[in-house]
Amino acid sequence: MPRFYIDLRSHFGTTEDPEGVELPDIATAKAEALKIAASLSGNWAHLPPQYSADIRIEIMSEDLRPLLMIPYFEIASSSLESNLLDQQM
Repeated sequence: MPRFYIDLRSHFGTTEDPEGVELPDIATAKAEALKIAASLSGNWAHLPPQYSADIRIEIMSEDLRPLLMIPYFEIASSSLESNLLDQQM
């Protein structure tokens, strides 16, 4: 299975994933990245828009090539959809 690294980048700097995670494909890596982001999104709610707009998650390959960048607006909308689904259950 390939290893993916999920890094968080923002106005305040970069938090790199030093270990990575073995996942079957990029779609699963994206789902994992969105779960991580959802757990952090409460910390970002108080940020001014110019700072939150700069937040993004980058998924890197085993050889540290960038594969996918998920911008804050996608993270926020994914988190909102997840919360709505949880409330309906």
